[in-house]
Amino acid sequence: MENLFHNGRLLEMLEAFGKVAGSLGVDFFLVGALARDLRLYENSNLASKRMTKDVDIAILLASEDQFYKVKEALLATGDFVAHEREAIKLFYRQAIEVDLLPFGEIENLDRKTRIEKPRPFIMDVPGFREVLPAAEQVTVEGLTIRVCSLEGIVLLKIIANADNPSRTKDIADIEHIVNVYFELNDERIYQEFNDVFGLYDAIDIDYLRLVSARVIGRIMGKLLTDSPALRQRILDILQTNSSRRYWPEMFEGITEG
Repeated sequence: MENLFHNGRLLEMLEAFGKVAGSLGVDFFLVGALARDLRLYENSNLASKRMTKDVDIAILLASEDQFYKVKEALLATGDFVAHEREAIKLFYRQAIEVDLLPFGEIENLDRKTRIEKPRPFIMDVPGFREVLPAAEQVTVEGLTIRVCSLEGIVLLKIIANADNPSRTKDIADIEHIVNVYFELNDERIYQEFNDVFGLYDAIDIDYLRLVSARVIGRIMGKLLTDSPALRQRILDILQTNSSRRYWPEMFEGITEG
C-alpha cells in the first residue's frame, strides 16, 4: 500500500470522513478508482498502473436533507471545503478531491438523485444499492474501510461507460480486473465455481481470463437478482458491445447467476 498512501493524507481524509459519517449513523463505502486501487493492491504486482487522485464515496441516505447534514458536518471540521458550484464535490485540505455520491431512499423512481443547493444537480446512481451488500471491509494501516467488491466495480463501470462512452478508462479498468481476477480469487473460483473450468478450452491462451469473466458475470447476476430492470439493462449493454473482450462471457455469467 506504500505507493497508494505514500503521503498519509488520503488515510487522514478517510478517517475524518468515517468519524463524521459514524457520528450521524450514515453508511458508506468506497467506489470508483480508489476502490479499484485498494482491491488490486491486495497483490501489488497486479495493481493498476493508473493511480487515482480523487475519491468517490457512495453514501446511503434517506433524503436530501440528510445529505445537507452530512455535508455541513464535514465542512464544520474545517478540513473539508465545498466546491463553489458542484453540490457533491468537496476538497480535503486543498489536496484531495472528494465526490459524495448519495443513493438509497434519496433516489427517485428513475434511480436519480437530485440535490438543489448550491444549484440544482442531478446524477444517476443505478447499481449502488445492488453492489452495497457485497462491499467488504478492507484494513489499511490500522484503518478499516468498506470497499466495493471487484465484481461491483465492474458492474458500475459497465453502466458508467454506457452512460458516457467517451470514458474509455472504464473499459481499460474492466479488462485489467479480468486479467488479474484469477490470481486474486483462485481459491474461491475452485471452491464455488469449479464447473466453469469445463466451459472453455484449457489450451486457449485466454483460458483463465475467460473463466474469470464468466465468474464475474455470475456474481454480478446474483447482485442483480432483486433488480430485474437493471439486470436487463446490463445484459443489453453487454450484448450490444459483444465485440469487446470478455463481455460475452460476462453476459453468459449473468444469465446463469
